[in-house]
Amino acid sequence: MRSERKYRFDASAQCPLSLYEQIQLGRLSEVTARLDTRGAIPATSSNFSLKSSPESFLISRSGKHKRSLNPSDFLLVDLEGRALAQVAPKPSDETLLHAIIYRRCPWIRCILHCHAPELEKLSPPSVRIEGHELLKALGIRDHTTAYEMYIYENSQDMKTLAIQIDKRQFSEPSAEGGPVLFVLAQHGIYCGGESVERAEAYLESVLHLLKHSRISSPPSN
Repeated sequence: MRSERKYRFDASAQCPLSLYEQIQLGRLSEVTARLDTRGAIPATSSNFSLKSSPESFLISRSGKHKRSLNPSDFLLVDLEGRALAQVAPKPSDETLLHAIIYRRCPWIRCILHCHAPELEKLSPPSVRIEGHELLKALGIRDHTTAYEMYIYENSQDMKTLAIQIDKRQFSEPSAEGGPVLFVLAQHGIYCGGESVERAEAYLESVLHLLKHSRISSPPSN
């Protein structure tokens, strides 16, 4: 316990938060509390991040239930997922997946990773969502256009998993703006948005769609 307190104090002292970052992290912590009420962040699972600068982001530390996050519970890391404070707890291995999104999609400012029950039935390689008006919330032009969300086999080898996601998810350039969404099977969803509010809206939308729209696996090639 003493060691953890020392780490948190040293990390905060070496990487002080701006007023803007404190406000945004406060808003992000409100989102995590709402996710807790729907059973989406059980035990100490899930992680959440906020873009801090073009070269860095803040990510929630491991080992704490995310229902009661506050700004002191976030670590500053670079876009390779390495802690920037000289003395700091080791970032979660899943920090690498946040880093990929921020590197590939500079418009993304916030990433939510949770374990919502709606995801349990999904399996690779992807799921197609269609036939619902709320698809427009994900940037789809109209409800007759299907949205395909990639699903990856989970792995404890985060470096290899990160490479696989990088190659498939970002194999083609995409227009700037809109959500970044993908799922790790039997694990959870990653949802990136242009702000804390947009990320939450995208996540709410896709979870609602998974329960109330037509979903199917894409046809085999």
